[in-house]
Amino acid sequence: MSSPDVLVVGGGCAGLCTAIAARRLGLEVLLLEAAERLGGGTANSSGFLWVGANHLQAATGGNDTPEAVRDYLRYVAGGEADPERLEAFASTAPEALRFFEEAGIPFRLSPRIDHYGMAPGAMAGGRILDTPAVDEAILGEWRNRIAWPPGPLHRLGGSEAVRLGGANRQPTWDAALALARDQPGQRGAGAALMVWLTATALRLGVAIRTGAPVARLTMQEGRVTGLVTGDGDVLTARRGVALASGGYESSPDLVARFEALPGWQSMFPDSLRGDALVMGAELGAALHVIGNNLSVFLGFRNPEEEPSLCRLSGTQELTAPHTIVVNRAGHRFGDESFFQAMAPQLRRFDARSGTMPNLPCFLVFDAQYGARQSFGGRPPGAPIPDWVARAESLEALALAFGIAPEGLAATAARFNADARQGRDGEFGRGATPWGLARLGPEATLGPIERPPFYGLRLHPTALASAGLLADAAARVRHVRGHAIPGLYAVGNAAARTETGAGYQTGYSLASGMTFGLIAARGMAAAAG
Repeated sequence: MSSPDVLVVGGGCAGLCTAIAARRLGLEVLLLEAAERLGGGTANSSGFLWVGANHLQAATGGNDTPEAVRDYLRYVAGGEADPERLEAFASTAPEALRFFEEAGIPFRLSPRIDHYGMAPGAMAGGRILDTPAVDEAILGEWRNRIAWPPGPLHRLGGSEAVRLGGANRQPTWDAALALARDQPGQRGAGAALMVWLTATALRLGVAIRTGAPVARLTMQEGRVTGLVTGDGDVLTARRGVALASGGYESSPDLVARFEALPGWQSMFPDSLRGDALVMGAELGAALHVIGNNLSVFLGFRNPEEEPSLCRLSGTQELTAPHTIVVNRAGHRFGDESFFQAMAPQLRRFDARSGTMPNLPCFLVFDAQYGARQSFGGRPPGAPIPDWVARAESLEALALAFGIAPEGLAATAARFNADARQGRDGEFGRGATPWGLARLGPEATLGPIERPPFYGLRLHPTALASAGLLADAAARVRHVRGHAIPGLYAVGNAAARTETGAGYQTGYSLASGMTFGLIAARGMAAAAG
């Protein structure tokens, strides 16, 4: 198929949703994925989607309203949203949910809640959805063509993992290990979403090529007409090209250019290198940077995993008792259990010293954590691996990392006293509405006092701050302001101007689904 109606670049949630929508609207579609396997960032994700005022919540007697949805989106956006894109997301996401449900994706409500419980329009449930776990056997010959994350936990559905208590609870691991033994093909969370989307795309007749990187876009008379593959094949699109190849999180050059976060590690596959941004820029596409990007996390790579991606600590190590995060001065700088309280502190710059005082930063924990909790993708209580530094005293641990020993000692003394009282007097750890719903302060606090003591450098990772500037119709805009005919950007290839600065679980995948439908409708309406 060298001249389909639609060419889609990228095989994650955004690309597959665009392809499914275009196919359901009667268009011929060819999807190209640079990696040998489909999945992108979606397969490694929690698989959650945030859709306000959705029909599934209404069916349970929920009272969400479009007005509340917009209030919440505006609050979380922090003044960095495009009002038209925000409106398109708010109004179309519920419709997109129905559209893809009718296509065969079995969405369901999750127990997860809005992060910002104090925000206008916040809801304590009913807006976050996922898909049930599924056996990859439904993919037939495509069953080995999707990338899966390491470890057994991805076999659990996201909702099941939440209800079982998350990675730090033994019942979660028991259930995951039982699935690995009894149902080895079972996939959950983002991996499950990929199975459902891929199966639906194949059933509808979407043509898919993996191991098919794209070199550049083609244009005639000011309109994007197709693309050239890495092998030199020229493909023509009669209706349009949709760029859905994700961000540039695995491109050191682009990360250095757009992110001010020393020590960055990517949480995404190596294939996410900013192809959409580069190809669009070559044609004069405008780029946009979210200036106060709060989609920033802390994590580390587990050298035992393959692929070794940055493992997010914000929902595992950092929420658990007997852990703290400190900077080189040995000081804590935020509520570790609420990663968005940490995010703005990571970019803090001290003009007097000319340094970023909170980078690098370090996870510090003791033997009590090691004996009971999950570390680095291991079951709770598993031995702490040898690649983690350990010492018999906090002073020795501090010296090993270049942390001020007196600062760490003072911080640990204050934290330990607060932990025994069941409250964090310095940063209110665990006391946000999000933390209270998940854990409660007492569940995330615990003194750090029993040797051996362990330490690990944490690294910032994030959703890319920059992307192609797209309008409310998902059309890529030129630097001179007009839409570039025939070119669309969906998912993380586009700057997240619909949600702005803030982060909420489920925004990214829901945006890919929503603007995938919007882009497909635009291409269906275009002249063939």
